[in-house]
Amino acid sequence: MTQEMVKALSDGELVQVIAWAQGEQKTRTERRKQETIAKIKELAKSIEVGVKIEGQRGRPSKQAVNSQ
Repeated sequence: MTQEMVKALSDGELVQVIAWAQGEQKTRTERRKQETIAKIKELAKSIEVGVKIEGQRGRPSKQAVNSQ
């Protein structure tokens, strides 16, 4: 897709293309994440190390901290 093609889209078509692209981006990100997790587990298994991957990384939200 070229810039000229994007410029030729109507506002409604542009919104739809953006939504499709964002959905595809999320799908690809999740697929890469799952593939990476599978590789980590496979490598860990090959050297007889247990790996447990769960949850989210980063700091917990303030709400989660306050509810504890």
